[in-house]
Amino acid sequence: MNVPRIADVLGLIDEDLMDAELPKKRRGRAARILLAAACVCLVLVPVTVAATGAGTILLEKFRKGHQGFESGYDIYAQLTPFPERALTGEIREVPALIRRQLEEATTWSNQHPNVYIRAFNTAAQALEYVGLEELRPIRWNVEETGTTISVYGGQKGEIASVSMITQCRKGDVRVQAEAWLRTENDPSDAIFSARATEDLDYTEEKFTAAGGYTCHVLRSTTLESGFVTYDGHIICAGILYTLHAAYPPSAAAQADELLHTWADQFKPETR
Repeated sequence: MNVPRIADVLGLIDEDLMDAELPKKRRGRAARILLAAACVCLVLVPVTVAATGAGTILLEKFRKGHQGFESGYDIYAQLTPFPERALTGEIREVPALIRRQLEEATTWSNQHPNVYIRAFNTAAQALEYVGLEELRPIRWNVEETGTTISVYGGQKGEIASVSMITQCRKGDVRVQAEAWLRTENDPSDAIFSARATEDLDYTEEKFTAAGGYTCHVLRSTTLESGFVTYDGHIICAGILYTLHAAYPPSAAAQADELLHTWADQFKPETR
């Protein structure tokens, strides 16, 4: 699967945060930044791994240089491929749009014709657009600043995977909540990778949320911007949910409260 170049998705990030918090460093190609303040590039790469059951597993973390980055980690996630017909919202129009983009693409274009991106004012609008019953709404007391849907298509325009990213704030904590799902057109499991342009270390922890799901958390040491970050991962109904947060150390308690509030949303008996 082709992941869009970073230049193609910078428009999804709060430019004020980027100007204020991001060190002016190269972030690398083929990466998706999920939070500007963190200066961490997140990438999804298709791989084949032996089945291990639902959940995420830390495969590797590194420091001091790797593929142009100073530090990072890789997590394996086993996802359930959904039938494309299970996506019942207006997203059904996307295959035709991707086919048109593929037909109109030029050899030297910097665009990714197999990717369709659409922005929404609220997460609720984005959920309706996708129309997948298993995709869980998150109900919590935060300020939403927008949601973006990215649809990744195959060579014939078929929907292969979908990313839904909601940007939020609460006090000094900035978060992005992402849901990543695959269809039958892209059934491979995934490596979820974090890459940083700074020399960071990461600690790993797990806790059981109220609904019985395991939340897998990776925390960074302090960045040059003064922020700390974490990524919380939960797989529910075959979908990978990630909460990425950046916050000053003084807001650590509030950031942890948000993490647990988010994780407790996932309950088997509710939609």
